[in-house]
Amino acid sequence: MSSRRMILPLAWNVRLVGAALAFALVLAAGNAVRADDVCPLGPPAGSPSCQPKFKLNGYDKAAKTPINTCETNTSSSPCAWADVSLEMQNFLACSLEATGPIALCYYSGVPGEPNLTPSCTFSQDENSAQCDCYKISHDNPKGATWSYVLITSILNKKVYEDTVSACGVDGGGCLNATNIGDPAAKEAPVCAALRDKTLFPGADLYSDFSPILINTKGITSVTCPTGGGANLYAGCMTAPCKNTGKTDPSTGLPLVKCTCPTYDGPNQVGNPQIKSYSCSPTPHVWSSAYSAPNTIPTEP
Repeated sequence: MSSRRMILPLAWNVRLVGAALAFALVLAAGNAVRADDVCPLGPPAGSPSCQPKFKLNGYDKAAKTPINTCETNTSSSPCAWADVSLEMQNFLACSLEATGPIALCYYSGVPGEPNLTPSCTFSQDENSAQCDCYKISHDNPKGATWSYVLITSILNKKVYEDTVSACGVDGGGCLNATNIGDPAAKEAPVCAALRDKTLFPGADLYSDFSPILINTKGITSVTCPTGGGANLYAGCMTAPCKNTGKTDPSTGLPLVKCTCPTYDGPNQVGNPQIKSYSCSPTPHVWSSAYSAPNTIPTEP
């Protein structure tokens, strides 16, 4: 009888140890890096410095879409929402006729005079911004043909990985701002995501770049901050947007509202409106980017 009493606790302890080992294996499997979750640059499964604090709320399933946590470039601002362009071929060209409308947030910031550009204000404790942006469609404004997606700034992690796999880390293997007109150049997978509305499900359209308003609204390059350190700005590339039903009185274009992540780092504001304001016009914030010289596409 006494030997049986000793065996029962021993058997129970064995079961507990076995359960603990099984649980540990489950946790290890959950934390393991999948074969399809390796970033082209930076550490597997994403960089600790590129963990998003923003949420893309209000876009149905968008909040559940994995955000790109990869280091996408070799600058001092490595995260996707820093909107870093180091060379012209980083801008992938997508046909507006094929993708449908896009949002142009390049001119978002302080609204009103003197340039009559749209508003962009902080939200989510300054981790994101709500930006009014121009809706650009094929031939509206007249001559609009292309939009450009910065490969280093694709916010959807799977679409980023698919696009890098097809185009290379710098975008040179696909149709981009340097090879428009080359019949052998193929459009990037991100262009299909714009068309199919799969970047962030529930969005009406997405933000990228078009030079179509340069002759109307102008262009500049003011470096912020002006004296070292860092400066919060809205990085709107591939951000999800909603139609508002409003029309911009200065251009006649529809206005949409986009949820743009913010990034704290050096940047170059392209909206000439900044010449009348500061780098930090709180509660407004500039839609901006970190750009090497001469990397803005010019083919509309």
